[in-house]
Amino acid sequence: MASLPLLVLLIGIPLMMKPAAKVAPIALVVTVLGAILFFGLPTKVVLLAALQGGLTGIFPIMYIPFGALVIYNVLKVTGWMDKMQGAMANLTIDRRAQALLIAFGFGAFLEGICGFGAPVAIPAMILVGLGYNPMMAAMVCLVANTGPVPFGSLAIPTVTLAKTTGQDLMGLSMMTGRLMAPLAFIMAFATVYAMSRGKGMRGALGTILVTGASFAVTEFLVSNFVSAELTSVLAALVCLTATAIHLKFKAKEEPWLFEGEKASDNAAPEFHPRELFLSWLPYLLLATFIILVNLKATKPLFAGTAPGWQALLIKVQIYNPGKLYAFSWLQTPGTVMLIAGLVAFPFMGVKYAVVGAQFGKTFRQMIPSFIAVACILAISEVMNVSLPIVDPKTKLAVWGVLGTKQISMVATLSQSIVHVVSRSVYPLLSPLFGMIGVFLTGSNTSANALFGNLQVLTAKAMGLSDILMAAAGSAGASAGKMVSPQSIVIAATAVGLAGKEGQIMRQTINYTIPYVILLGLMVWAFAFLFPGLVPLGR
Repeated sequence: MASLPLLVLLIGIPLMMKPAAKVAPIALVVTVLGAILFFGLPTKVVLLAALQGGLTGIFPIMYIPFGALVIYNVLKVTGWMDKMQGAMANLTIDRRAQALLIAFGFGAFLEGICGFGAPVAIPAMILVGLGYNPMMAAMVCLVANTGPVPFGSLAIPTVTLAKTTGQDLMGLSMMTGRLMAPLAFIMAFATVYAMSRGKGMRGALGTILVTGASFAVTEFLVSNFVSAELTSVLAALVCLTATAIHLKFKAKEEPWLFEGEKASDNAAPEFHPRELFLSWLPYLLLATFIILVNLKATKPLFAGTAPGWQALLIKVQIYNPGKLYAFSWLQTPGTVMLIAGLVAFPFMGVKYAVVGAQFGKTFRQMIPSFIAVACILAISEVMNVSLPIVDPKTKLAVWGVLGTKQISMVATLSQSIVHVVSRSVYPLLSPLFGMIGVFLTGSNTSANALFGNLQVLTAKAMGLSDILMAAAGSAGASAGKMVSPQSIVIAATAVGLAGKEGQIMRQTINYTIPYVILLGLMVWAFAFLFPGLVPLGR
């Protein structure tokens, strides 16, 4: 019975191909009824838990990509995004370098700022416009969009994982970065291999190394020493800059082209450095502002925890005095993104009336995502309710009876796993939960909400690192992006191959399987060979 909500999602989304916004509410109803009728939880507790989960799903979870998407839509409608894309195409006509620059680097940047389909759809459309075969463009972008995924949309999957598991955000960021950085480096090679096979790899090793290493090293450093929110954005910016400089030094070399192409057929368009700088200005300001509001001296102020600054923190008890709903509305990357855009737009000649119009358009555009994520976070919250719920101040039971323990739906699933899977094998399998979660929902955020606490409880029961297993699931979600029906439909639609989704999946699964196996081996090594490299959990 505890797995029934997950079965509803499995049947509804990938098998019946129904939108998550329609399936998730049904799964929520099933979860609520199961918690009340089968697990015997009080109706009021279940409904209030669902309310808190849904509210968290909107603020701060979906508010972050909302702010990012508003800015993206403004840049798109005013032509600034086209200028940014044109600059990408201007740097080289070498087909392998274009794949690295646009699918890997620019795709990572889009994943970092907004996610939700844009990192696959937009680079794929650019590549097709540059002359790529549509099937190749779709596959290359799906393979390339792996390294930045756990830190996408200003790290909302990792933020969600921290909120649903109670783990330290920075600890999760550090462990996820330690897993994803080597994988990102490898996937730079896979990106070129996907579009040129071995014949194109030989002359591109230098560019691959620069692209992969610049992204991977920056991803590791930012995730471990700066913040989760800026990891993908800064890694992508460094990657794009390093690759662009490298390509300028290689400008005189003979470009690698598709069979039958000539260099004269691929003349690069003209671009102006000032326009390039201005097109990136909102995101440069975003990186600056995020760092400023998270400094040791400023973080308590903007988080609303310092005396006199409490108005910046919304904090409410909904059902559990030990788990308050909290929302730092000014410090959240969603607000910071909007502020960065409002500061940058006057320099770009963008009128605030355009911003207002795109604000409303983006809200309407994201309503299905709001519904899906709010329902999935509500499902997660309900599935993690256990009794008694104790007030940490009075030590009295608010719900349930002291001494009478009633485990949650997730704990029930965890016990089943512990009885079936051995401790030495589980680390190898832990990334599969993230992959399955993304296959079900199309979202790393939703996958972490569904399976994050399951990983933590199972890890604790087996005597494994809870923060390692949680991060392993989030890292595994990036593999699911390559075969997720939702991602593949987006890619197919973007390149004009609607109806050919099965053909795309048959190609991307060849990269997904070794990716998950390698990740499982890495997790196993951290668990048993290098446990000292794992951050401490809670």
